[in-house]
Amino acid sequence: MRRVCVVTGASSGIGRATAIELAERGVSLVLAGRHEGRLEDTAGACRGFGVEARAVAGDIAKSEFCNRLFTSAKDLAQSHGDATQIVAVFAAGTAAFGPTADFPDLAWDNMIEANLTGLFFCCRAAVRAMLEIGGGRIVNVISIAAKQPFPQAAAYVASKQGALGLTHSMANEYRAENIFLTAFVPGSVDTPLWNGMDWTPERTDMLSAKDVASAIADIVTSTLSGVFDEVVFMPNKGIL
Repeated sequence: MRRVCVVTGASSGIGRATAIELAERGVSLVLAGRHEGRLEDTAGACRGFGVEARAVAGDIAKSEFCNRLFTSAKDLAQSHGDATQIVAVFAAGTAAFGPTADFPDLAWDNMIEANLTGLFFCCRAAVRAMLEIGGGRIVNVISIAAKQPFPQAAAYVASKQGALGLTHSMANEYRAENIFLTAFVPGSVDTPLWNGMDWTPERTDMLSAKDVASAIADIVTSTLSGVFDEVVFMPNKGIL
């Protein structure tokens, strides 16, 4: 089956690694991110595997932008033929930590906007496109913080628990329409997200972005008769 995959957060980290992994498996791509230069770099790496990769820079917290991503995906799918499936990996997100009593209003707003509101807009746009063609798959990259809350991360935990609930609710709503959502819940992953943090776990103990990308690509390209409703993928040492 031919596939077109929308990948958000494709400028770096899990999103970039997943885009490259999918390209290597022959999946055409619509790549989203806020950093145009880095996004084009990802697209170029993907095109090296002989697939089409469109880079669309913008902000997923704007619903019109999310709609535009899936207009592009539908156009690309139509160019490949009627049997082409549209799939999606939503890996965009942000993180900031600190004492809750001193946590700035703007930092809270940014976290909820990026990790939850933007995810909702992406999922809604994806579902609308997938309903038109009879189904699809969505993988939402969340965080172990959705299941294991930790201190000085109230905004992050709230956004990720919301994302987990959103994913499961939509999975139950659209299963009968042949649209399958997976909550992909990784532990600590060695990505640029940690750069500049006051404290990080030992990075050599973290999951590699490449291994996470491989697991996500397995879900996206699965031909199994079942559905991965939730996948928890942890470092060997567990919570770091």
